[in-house]
Amino acid sequence: MCLRLAAPIDPLYNPLVEATTSSPDIMLLRVSEEECAALVAAKEVEAALLSPLSYGRATEVADFWILPGPALALEGYTERVWLYFRSDLHTIERCAVPSLQHFLTQALRLLLMEAYDIEPSYAERPATSVHESLRHADAVLSWYEDIPDLSRLDVGEEWFAAFAHALPLAFWSCRAEVASPKLLRSINDLARPTLPESETITESSPYRQGAIHWRWSATIANAVHETLLLLYYHGLVPCVSEVKLWDGVSLS
Repeated sequence: MCLRLAAPIDPLYNPLVEATTSSPDIMLLRVSEEECAALVAAKEVEAALLSPLSYGRATEVADFWILPGPALALEGYTERVWLYFRSDLHTIERCAVPSLQHFLTQALRLLLMEAYDIEPSYAERPATSVHESLRHADAVLSWYEDIPDLSRLDVGEEWFAAFAHALPLAFWSCRAEVASPKLLRSINDLARPTLPESETITESSPYRQGAIHWRWSATIANAVHETLLLLYYHGLVPCVSEVKLWDGVSLS
């Protein structure tokens, strides 16, 4: 029987599904972030990489469990997600983002509200360079576009400073009835073979340091729990979802 899995199409998540196998026993679908949870709920895939936002919304309609395998969370300075802005900017009124539905867009909105007491308008960014996008917006949310000549904030670093926990981006989740050792082995096999549990990121001048967490851990479990509470407080998820692990242990 073919094992069906889904992951967001965004390249941010590629290390978690990089070892795509040619085996006919596994079918990997790359779809939008919001489609991943819908596919699991509809029983069209056995498991999917979900964000805290997708997980928090999905648990209202189905019994979802987290598979403690490859995952992604940013703790402090990580050089992965940037908010670029013009150097002469005094406040942010218009922000361009890759997708209005993406969890990172909502995370940025909460960050700007909580840390800076500002709430700009958001619009989807056209397929242009960051420099071009800044001609029509005060700030641009981006990842994997390292443009050091522009003024910018490291979103992972700002999130940690504001909330004192990592920014969780993705983890594998499935319906309770399909969780199995085989499913856990399969998602582990999909990840880059050399992927560490965590990766330290350091900038020497000025000195800044953070970590990218690539596998489920107590750090990610706490971050997911705290983020779900934050999402509920701001009305982005309908209830406070439990952080349920496949082995039956609840960490919430």
